[in-house]
Amino acid sequence: MDKTVFLLLSLWAAGVTSSAIEKRLVSSVTCPDAERHHHVRVVYEFGNGKSMTCAGTLIHKQWVITASHCYGGRNGKLVVEIGGHPKTSAKKQMSISDIRIYPKSPSDEPIMLLKLPEAVKDIEPVVLPAGTCTAPGDEEELQVSGRGATTAEGSQGVKDLMCLKVKTLSKSHCPDLSGTNYEKFTYIYCGGGVGGAEIKACKGDSGSGAVKKETVSKSSYFFWTKKETADVLYGVLISGHEACEDKFVFVDICSTSLKHWIDSTLA
Repeated sequence: MDKTVFLLLSLWAAGVTSSAIEKRLVSSVTCPDAERHHHVRVVYEFGNGKSMTCAGTLIHKQWVITASHCYGGRNGKLVVEIGGHPKTSAKKQMSISDIRIYPKSPSDEPIMLLKLPEAVKDIEPVVLPAGTCTAPGDEEELQVSGRGATTAEGSQGVKDLMCLKVKTLSKSHCPDLSGTNYEKFTYIYCGGGVGGAEIKACKGDSGSGAVKKETVSKSSYFFWTKKETADVLYGVLISGHEACEDKFVFVDICSTSLKHWIDSTLA
């Protein structure tokens, strides 16, 4: 999402204007300071000096959702970094023990929940759809975010959190997934560039939450609720794990099986 779309924005700002790069910058912008505070970094440390970085989303003061491939097993260490956007906000790292990692079973449901060792203060989580919900239809716009690699060869990513709008495509309208790791998944949909923009997902982007701004009701007191605009979560990005790719594949959290699992686990 950012190697091509996301992070090459910095090259453009530095004066790099090749046509190959320009095509990839069309829809990517630095996230506004007031948005995507619920975005987190998920880092798995292998123990040999190497690490794997993903994105994640705070869905509750003590819970994060991300892609299941972002956890490499018991031999390493999983760390969640909260904050850091905007740049003036403080960062806090939390180690996640194995007993706090909840992958969806069976293994072909590629998302997981992480329970933080303590509740997060001062950051509003994303809103989960209430009750039953349906996956976005074709041509709806969602937003994803990330700090993925700046080059196809991979890198440490960028400091700025980047935001990208994608248009949704139902599973039946996804680009050909045959021969990919995604064809076995049942509860997925895809995304494409808004206005035909060329976009890519890269290391550091996978696990990002796909959100849509909606008006929601929030309880403030026992007998009083207020309406406000908030980010509502509709999916988790699972592409861009091993290399930059132009396929945007999301897990549909509105599927009955996954929605029930999320609600019951948080409860």
